[in-house]
Amino acid sequence: MVGKVTVWYMTEEERLAYIAKHPIVPSEQPSGPVFKKNEEKRKISSKNGAKSMKELWQKRKSE
Repeated sequence: MVGKVTVWYMTEEERLAYIAKHPIVPSEQPSGPVFKKNEEKRKISSKNGAKSMKELWQKRKSE
């Protein structure tokens, strides 16, 4: 049935057993040349975007 919600209640022991069976594994942030390359591209495009907006504002002011 669409929209039906099932609520599950666990005791503390069941919750701890579930966590032990399905541990949360932390993942590391990607590093290396691919990550750095994307960050550099983002910074450059951000600078270019700011420059173009500044030029647009100056044009509108002068008109």
